[in-house]
Amino acid sequence: MEWQPEYSVGIDTIDRQHKEILGYINRLTAALDGGDRWHVSHYLLIQITDFIKVHFTVEEALLEILNYPDLEEHRAGHREIVVHITSLQMKSVREDISVELVQFLRDWFIGHVLKSDMQYGAFVAEKLAAPRA
Repeated sequence: MEWQPEYSVGIDTIDRQHKEILGYINRLTAALDGGDRWHVSHYLLIQITDFIKVHFTVEEALLEILNYPDLEEHRAGHREIVVHITSLQMKSVREDISVELVQFLRDWFIGHVLKSDMQYGAFVAEKLAAPRA
């Protein structure tokens, strides 16, 4: 997967983090062709999980500062993803889930960025463009 301009939410920090997540997904995809894919995919899963948690924290802090009206719903979506990724981590200890993992992460990334993040991206852009009182 390559970064596309339509993935941009218009917030540089968030866009850079999204590009980093995409990089993890691509490294995981590349690991599928390697000889030691279980170890590599398990290691990358730990890394991407940690990075996604940081990313969610940054997003939520920004949205809280700007009083985003759908913050709790956005947070709940983040919690669901963390629970699912954590269950995949546990499953990956017992078996090779590389293909399932890559598909999940690709689907999640597209859904996360193009749906929920675009909603707050428009809100943030409007909020930052509004004249200050």
